[in-house]
Amino acid sequence: MNKTIESKLSNYMFPVAEKAVYVDDDTSYKRTKNYKAIVRSDNGRLISIMKDSYQLVPNREVIMPLLEQLHNLDTNWVIDPSHSFTEDNRMRLQVTFPDLKLNDGRSDISLSLFLHNSYDGSEGVRMFSGAIRAICSNGMVFGTLLSKYYRKHTNGLEIKNLKTQLESTYDKIPVIKNRIEILQNTSVTSSIRRDIQEKLGSNVTKYIKQQEKMNKKAANLWVLYNIITYYVSHIVEQRLRAPYQLGTSRLFKL
Repeated sequence: MNKTIESKLSNYMFPVAEKAVYVDDDTSYKRTKNYKAIVRSDNGRLISIMKDSYQLVPNREVIMPLLEQLHNLDTNWVIDPSHSFTEDNRMRLQVTFPDLKLNDGRSDISLSLFLHNSYDGSEGVRMFSGAIRAICSNGMVFGTLLSKYYRKHTNGLEIKNLKTQLESTYDKIPVIKNRIEILQNTSVTSSIRRDIQEKLGSNVTKYIKQQEKMNKKAANLWVLYNIITYYVSHIVEQRLRAPYQLGTSRLFKL
């Protein structure tokens, strides 16, 4: 295991523990079996109060198996800070594969994966395949076309063989390129604009209008898609990007 990489990720792998929760019943404090507290062991800070059925999965137990599998791959990879973040309650880690790429006629787009975990029930352990554009760090999630992993904090953890998953992802590059070509040849309709407003919100719609006013109307759906991914990758806070990326993936069937 590369100790340098592990050291760089130490802020993701702070120790956590479960603690008992006591309830005030006006006369004394009684321990409840229905809830547990999730705390940071290094500073004692409370992260969340969860139901007893919640199974704590420390970030370390998610990240270390991933790193072990990454080190066994034949292709280059990097921990990509552009869409990675960590907080007390949740984290997202992006790994980019610079040699596994496609080109949409504008620039190279390298495949990536995004690993998620939380300590407050906001999401389970998730891993999505996606990509990042080289020239501007536009992050993309291909949640419709490519495999994804999701596991609640109430059942067993199993991250599938990464090598097999990555090979499957790479084999689907022609499928991705075909979908991109379809988007490049599809005009922007009022219907898709309404869907964007409804699914992604008014701020995204306002940004699209601003860009189209300064430049020109989006010539096709792929241009529109890239306006949105630029907004998400450069204006939306890192911790809030994933829902936008997944929503965009669903809207554009990528």
